[in-house]
Amino acid sequence: MIKLTFNVNVSKESQKMSEKMSGKKKQYTREKLEKAVEEVKAGESLRATAKKYNIPHTTLQDYKKNKYSHNPHPNSALTPSEEEALISFMFWMADHGFPLTRSLVKVLAMGIIKESGRSQSTTVNMEKGPSDVWWARFKARHPELSSRTADSLDRARVHGGTPEAIEGFFKLYEALYVRHRLEDKPHLVYNCNETGFGDKPRSREKVLCQTGRKHVYQQQQTTREHITVHCCVNAAGDSIPPFIIYPGCLPSSAYRLDGPPNALYGIQDKGYMDSELFLKWLRHFIKYAPEERPLILIMDQHETHVSKDVIMYCRENTIEILCLPAHTTHILQPLDIAVFNPLKTAFSTMASRMGLVRGDLVVGKKQFSPLLKTIYPTAVTAQNIKAGFRKAGIFPLSRGAVDTTQVVRVLPSADGSDATQSITPTTPSATPSSAPVTPSATPSSAPVTPSATPSSTHATLTHTSSTQPTDTTSATPSTTQTPCSSCNRVAPKNYLVAAGIIPESLANVLMSPALERKEKVRRRIPLPARVITSDQYFNLLVEKEAEEKEKEEKKRKRKEEMEKKKEEKRQAQEAKRQKKQAAPVTDDDGEHCALCRRVVPPGSGDEAIDEWVQCDLCHLWFHLQCTGVEQVPDTAWLCHKCCLST
Repeated sequence: MIKLTFNVNVSKESQKMSEKMSGKKKQYTREKLEKAVEEVKAGESLRATAKKYNIPHTTLQDYKKNKYSHNPHPNSALTPSEEEALISFMFWMADHGFPLTRSLVKVLAMGIIKESGRSQSTTVNMEKGPSDVWWARFKARHPELSSRTADSLDRARVHGGTPEAIEGFFKLYEALYVRHRLEDKPHLVYNCNETGFGDKPRSREKVLCQTGRKHVYQQQQTTREHITVHCCVNAAGDSIPPFIIYPGCLPSSAYRLDGPPNALYGIQDKGYMDSELFLKWLRHFIKYAPEERPLILIMDQHETHVSKDVIMYCRENTIEILCLPAHTTHILQPLDIAVFNPLKTAFSTMASRMGLVRGDLVVGKKQFSPLLKTIYPTAVTAQNIKAGFRKAGIFPLSRGAVDTTQVVRVLPSADGSDATQSITPTTPSATPSSAPVTPSATPSSAPVTPSATPSSTHATLTHTSSTQPTDTTSATPSTTQTPCSSCNRVAPKNYLVAAGIIPESLANVLMSPALERKEKVRRRIPLPARVITSDQYFNLLVEKEAEEKEKEEKKRKRKEEMEKKKEEKRQAQEAKRQKKQAAPVTDDDGEHCALCRRVVPPGSGDEAIDEWVQCDLCHLWFHLQCTGVEQVPDTAWLCHKCCLST
């Protein structure tokens, strides 16, 4: 007990010291420092100005006396304008999904120096590039620059997660939100989705080993079987008991007793969700959902979720299903935002710790439900659930809550028509929609449609420009570009110059990724947000199903006709063959002698001659009379022609 108390006290002292040390760090920008120095030199109080800008008064006093100079060193690698252009280029590349690393920035800095013709006069080693000291000073001069670990994002999410798709979702959801007065009914707004476990989960906790060891391995404690867990939560922080889907068959153990309370279980060949299992889960969902109606169920548009049986069941039970736009779940789905990541992290951590107790333990079907029972309450908490709905802007309804940094801009076309577009989040002060929406703007007597929603409750994710050029084409420089100093080749026109992002002098160095190949025609258009339980969509689904049945019926009839024709043709060929075999042998269509070319030898009348002989080499038949042989030989016999050839 004494040892535990001592450790806690040490931790508090360390925390206080850490806070004290962190308070000594630079808490101001260069612009604030320059402005404060100007005010002090103009006669303002030094201490009051220091307190105003959060600058130590001793630092401000030193700068007032010109003790330090914050101007760039005369032998700096890059000029201030070049550094600003490089920073703008770095931000532009990061916005379009191609962030630069420190090593790439050093390479670009060398390219800028070479392009400016300062290779001989610069202090930078042009063979090794700028040093780490240069990088540290460069980063210190630009506090707006920070290092992050990039998350991978597939192309489908880049092209699908557009501001237009997000805005379309909020228009539909806001209509439901206002129509059903959901501002004080978070228990009626649900989100459901499934996540998979297996495929070598990896714990994010760091492990300890001896210094100098290059590789540290951790034994895998899970099998490669894919097990799906379907979760459902509401904006009030409540969760429906999970639905666990096993591959192949159910475990042989008492999985129901050891698993999460009231959980639902199912099987599928590969452990994934299908239409029948989703309909089974809906019945499970109704059992634990509140009796108040209607219920709003937000989910993705996977084919297993959208079927006629599912829609009919939801319409019968007054459940309105709002489907998210395709490839936007990482932005708009509460479960993906704040629940699934803690759940999988807890699963991986617990699985690795179980291996410390039993080294031969492997988490498979038998151990999965007890393990999920342990970690589920720690990850699927009310705090995480509410945070997911809040960050997605779903509850309370707030478009401004959406993290627009997750929306990656598509690279502009070759003409640079999209080079100046940027996605800017709306601020609470500028856009009324950043605050929760109330239904007072729309009368409850009339149904609300997206077009009838008040404009004051709308916020847009617009495309803006920092420079706001009026015409990209007219802004393009008319002068010819300078060839590269290294390869002596002229780079293609850089539309970043026309956009005002970089100066013309750096057009050959700071270039965006090229789009040389033509984009393939996309046959499948990303699905927008839609309410699939609406009458309009249900009627379209019924019509589509009728068309599919009609196509299948026509296809079946065509197949039957083709099979019938094949059978008739086969029967005709069989009848012809049998007729040919049953026909009597005549002089016209029978077997002919290879010498006389007749069935009957000359001078024999119409009598049928039964005496024939066959050559054992050419296998031709001859009349015994035509060959001059008196009787059929018992040994091998060759015709006259074969005898001459051998």
